Amino acid sequence: MLRKMIGIGAILAILVAGIWAVSTYSGPAAETTARNQAIGMMATGGTLSNSPIEEPPAQGIVEPVAVTLADIPAGVYDPNNQFDRWQRGEIDMENESLRTEAEIAALQDAAMNAGVSENVQVAALDGRAPVAGTSFDSLDINDCCGGGANVPPDPEMAAGPNHVIAVVNVAVEVYDKSGTSLTGPVTLASFLGANPTCTGVFDPNVLYDEKEDRWIIAADANGTHYCAAASQTNDPLGAYNIYAFPTGGGLFFDYPHAGVGEDAIFMGANMFSGSFVDSRVWALDKASMYTGAAAAFLMQNLGSSQDTPQPMNLHGWAQGTWPTDLKHYIITETGFNGANHTLYEWDGPFSGPNTFGSTASINLNTATGTTALFPVTVTQSGGGGTITANDWRPLDFEYRNGYGWTTMTIGCNPGGGTVNCVRWAQIELPTGAIGPEGAGVFSSTGTHRWFPDLAVNDCDDMAVGYSKSSSSMFPAVWVTGREDADPAGTLQSEVEMKAGEITYTAFDGAPRRWGDYTGMTIDPDGQTFWYLGEYSKITGNANGRWGTYIGSFTYPDCGGGGTDTVISRKIKSIYNHPNFPGLYLAKVQAVDPVAMLPVAGAVVDVTLTLPDGTTMPSAVANSSGWAKYQQATAGGGNCTITVDNITAPGYTFDPFQGVTTQTISCSILESQLEWTETP
Repeated sequence: MLRKMIGIGAILAILVAGIWAVSTYSGPAAETTARNQAIGMMATGGTLSNSPIEEPPAQGIVEPVAVTLADIPAGVYDPNNQFDRWQRGEIDMENESLRTEAEIAALQDAAMNAGVSENVQVAALDGRAPVAGTSFDSLDINDCCGGGANVPPDPEMAAGPNHVIAVVNVAVEVYDKSGTSLTGPVTLASFLGANPTCTGVFDPNVLYDEKEDRWIIAADANGTHYCAAASQTNDPLGAYNIYAFPTGGGLFFDYPHAGVGEDAIFMGANMFSGSFVDSRVWALDKASMYTGAAAAFLMQNLGSSQDTPQPMNLHGWAQGTWPTDLKHYIITETGFNGANHTLYEWDGPFSGPNTFGSTASINLNTATGTTALFPVTVTQSGGGGTITANDWRPLDFEYRNGYGWTTMTIGCNPGGGTVNCVRWAQIELPTGAIGPEGAGVFSSTGTHRWFPDLAVNDCDDMAVGYSKSSSSMFPAVWVTGREDADPAGTLQSEVEMKAGEITYTAFDGAPRRWGDYTGMTIDPDGQTFWYLGEYSKITGNANGRWGTYIGSFTYPDCGGGGTDTVISRKIKSIYNHPNFPGLYLAKVQAVDPVAMLPVAGAVVDVTLTLPDGTTMPSAVANSSGWAKYQQATAGGGNCTITVDNITAPGYTFDPFQGVTTQTISCSILESQLEWTETP
């Protein structure tokens, strides 16, 4: 709950405290001290707080353990699920943050008292938007643990040629692209646990390597190891080599994020010893991981001024736009102020010179023209308590066509008070300059958008998914995006992928944990976006009401030969008008299904068959997309209208919902036959 304003003096004190907190940056704090210690107790070295600080190895070799995913039974109980550990008193459920509670409270209070933000794009609900395709329900709280419960889910996903894989805290499920489950939900404790070092898993990752046609399923283990399972073939149900890469030593390794590189899998994380120590990046020898050989790892220390490193994730192999060199880029948050970021380059850790260093500084406040406010707690319908939005750390770094794309949650005030907003940017590599697609902040008054994740297709079109909630709606899954030809720095209209079903509650108290991230990816076809979002679900489980949902999206202009689809959306007004007896009139409207706008000048080829067998010729649509047909003839009975074709430059004809013909009585005064859904 937000603190009350108790006078001008108190407000000034809060603002000063917030400024002091930022200016005296000492790095992020662990998720909680209690969690740090509890997970540490499961590790070989005992409780971290009582262990000497031992520097993790900067390099080494790790042997794998092989296991077949399809052989792991679904729903194996995870004895370390959060709810059971919470009941046993091993952990508390304090809210995760990168700073102390007092510092976060000061930053949030300062955000709530901020004036109107400049250069915020106000979200729209009508107009051009990504076109939805296949969608289906995915993992929920009943699937995470084989019993018990975990909050939050932290969903991520990956897409291959024929499959998609979803992971949550802490389970995995494999689907075909129609949404049929092929295995799972399998708990990561039972799958990764085939390697005896991989216990106490959390914060899962999943990747698909487009170049090598391989899968990576990974998680943090005990805060001391990164356990990564690499598929031996392109079969996501087949055999995997599971490696436990040491990361902690006497330190606590937290919040890993990974990306596919040319000669390595790159992974970044934050390091703690009661308080923040520094952030680090690892390179894992992917060639050895895929063959099952002993795999090397290398580590780079980014220092205490950087946090939350996000390695770039490569895409574009099938389209011929995969990078031609070995240079890999990592973006970090710098100084924890919502503005500054640093771009790092790691050149060929295993196949090249193995050089590492920063290449650019990036100020996203300057890039967007909007000063980031700290994220605030999220309101929802039903009075179930507020929800956490964490902080302004980067949540993604995706490669496409020579650029890196990133997104994060920030606070902004679009005019009616501070809410959580989506910020995104296209970044030129290696200069750190903002790319031609630009950067922006997307929001609207009274509505929160948080935990965004993005992907980019081969045409430089971008889609971004996020959670959305307000005092009048349950937490839901939404998507928007932009096409390459859109004005720089702007997003299109947003579309709902899955509505929230109920007020979100869980066994933790308010503000309730919602997650740390969600998962958007691009299909290796370079055209199809896949998003795994989180929504409030009627789970029947009193310990938590979170569910996840998968949806695919496309932009028809990308990969479609440069054409959109045009549909016959309305057939209107076939009548025998009392003032004009014997006159039959028909109107057909041509509509662009993406923009939902009329297509002026389209040639509408319609067969209007009157009761006496007379038919009517084609007509040209006017500026409103309407083509009109009229004919004087005698007789009553039924009129049949068939839309044979609609032609317009840059368009192809697609009958709406497969329907081309409507029949109606000619004797009625007026009828409007209209399909109300969008295709």
